[in-house]
Amino acid sequence: MGLLSFLEFLNKKSLILGDVKSGKTKFTAELLKEAMELGYSSKIMVIDLAPKIEILDKVMGLPLTDYVNIDSTIIYLRPKVKAPRIEGKNKEEILKIAAENAVIIEGTFNKFLESNREILFINDVTLYLHMGNLSKLFSVLSKTSTAILNGYYGKFFNNDFGSGISLREKNLMKELAKSMDIIIEMKDFKPLKINLEMFLS
Repeated sequence: MGLLSFLEFLNKKSLILGDVKSGKTKFTAELLKEAMELGYSSKIMVIDLAPKIEILDKVMGLPLTDYVNIDSTIIYLRPKVKAPRIEGKNKEEILKIAAENAVIIEGTFNKFLESNREILFINDVTLYLHMGNLSKLFSVLSKTSTAILNGYYGKFFNNDFGSGISLREKNLMKELAKSMDIIIEMKDFKPLKINLEMFLS
């Protein structure tokens, strides 16, 4: 994990960004594992939005459980969501999947709001940004003492059949980044802290 440890993320809002297969989930899992080892399990909820799908002989969207055994004290939610740009065959299908995902994900957000958990991990927040309401996500984050989110930010998905979800995703990721205390960019499978200006440039 290098020099970045969970304690550096404690009591902060953090966003881990990178392209497909850049190590986002693995790094997030390392932070989660350390949080468990430090005794924070009873304060943690994990919302795992990874759709885990195979394309071009690559398995993408891996859940955190592929990297870490999650303590039973943690509330772990993995709703059944789909990857719009991979599973949708046209503009209409992509928009339909993205809209369905947003409703399902908001259900997990409500469970967090109803819980007494203080620490939130979200694996692949990207899926919510396609059609979700950023203010809903901000209301969730406002209830956390510590939030660690990861999401796709890259060039792999260059075709969304004119649905507009890729541009929306990019724009909302920038808005989300503005509210974060820490922004991490995955480079060569290594987490690098970057400032907001670097990210937005």
